[in-house]
Amino acid sequence: MSLRAVTENYWLEFFDKTDENRDGTLSIAELKKALIENYNCTDLSDSEIEEMFRDIDKNGDGQITKEEFLSEMMKTERKTAVKEAFQKIDKSGDGKLQKAEVEAAMRDIGHFTEEEIDKMIKKADKNNDGVIDLEEFEKEVY
Repeated sequence: MSLRAVTENYWLEFFDKTDENRDGTLSIAELKKALIENYNCTDLSDSEIEEMFRDIDKNGDGQITKEEFLSEMMKTERKTAVKEAFQKIDKSGDGKLQKAEVEAAMRDIGHFTEEEIDKMIKKADKNNDGVIDLEEFEKEVY
């Protein structure tokens, strides 16, 4: 089973456990109860939970469908994975990918010429400062 499938199964189980009335959607009350009782998220304010709910409830109908929930959770998983990849490449830890760091990473995954690497960096470096920050990296990867 792939990591993606395992992750999807985890979030589907969370959804099913949280959907107490088994109507196929999550209400804000169900989400709040699950976050506080099952996941001990007592530091979240009501307004933070409401904002989280609105972010997931894409059509704004006051209910989160399984599809809306899974889409948002998988997007969050991808974003986390991209950030972790960025941090692995950023050997200096300065929050910017220097040419040498990109070269080392690209050579680890395959044979790339210096010209190909320069082209990739130029394409990703939207503000032309000679380095790639996390935001630029995320845009390039997505």
